[in-house]
Amino acid sequence: MHTPRVDGKDRMKLYSGYIFDMDGVLYRGNDVIQDAVETINVLKRKGLKTVFITNNSSRLAQEYHSRLLNIGISLIDEGDIITSGDVAARYLRNELKTYPERKNVLCLAGESVKHLLREIGMEIIDPRDYRKAHYVVAGFNTRFNWELGNYAANAIAIYGAKFIGTNPDIAKPVENGEIAAGTGAMIAFVETASQVKATIMGKPYPEIYKAALDRMNLGIPETLMVGDLLITDIKGALNLGMDAALVLTGISKREDIGRLGIKPTYVIESLKELI
Repeated sequence: MHTPRVDGKDRMKLYSGYIFDMDGVLYRGNDVIQDAVETINVLKRKGLKTVFITNNSSRLAQEYHSRLLNIGISLIDEGDIITSGDVAARYLRNELKTYPERKNVLCLAGESVKHLLREIGMEIIDPRDYRKAHYVVAGFNTRFNWELGNYAANAIAIYGAKFIGTNPDIAKPVENGEIAAGTGAMIAFVETASQVKATIMGKPYPEIYKAALDRMNLGIPETLMVGDLLITDIKGALNLGMDAALVLTGISKREDIGRLGIKPTYVIESLKELI
């Protein structure tokens, strides 16, 4: 394990592969972090592998791909972007191989996740048919309400549906210093009512990191996770034994390291320090 980079003086080794979070790392809202774009293009020109991951399941990978191309990142394929919705679909595709008759999904997520599930052969059922559900899949959905949560809880607790959550993000900051409830808040509602814990796909849980490693065909020791959030990006990587760099362009700050007890391998001011 490397000494945490806290003074900007130690050198960072080059890794064979890099996993990047996006919001807070490549851009902040509509603002592009130009150093990040330039750094990733340098890494790509060196022949190093990159994958971009996000807990946000409300958009498809192709939408993120278009955005990354538009901000100037080159030499990336659509498959280089992995959302928590993609990981949920990958997980359920494997489930379907083992249990081909179990296709019915009560989907609490938006249209992006529904599209991914239909692509792999799942059937999206009307929530009122919750008794027929084999799976309940929760993802970000501004139309979530008590009725949907109640259907989902009954499907799980009474009728044996398996509970899948795309990500555990409880809330995010929005305009005027307020917060907006996230997928984790929905999951907490259903978990509390059903008394069943969800299987989570997104950071800091391992499935999304494993999907990124598979995409690059690399092992944990060859790969660096780069993110701006200690409790998801960094914690999840460290739990897997993967090196992790906290970049201070997003949410987590240097003082949060001691407060949270999560110690990244490196702390960097800019992605330029990767090269």
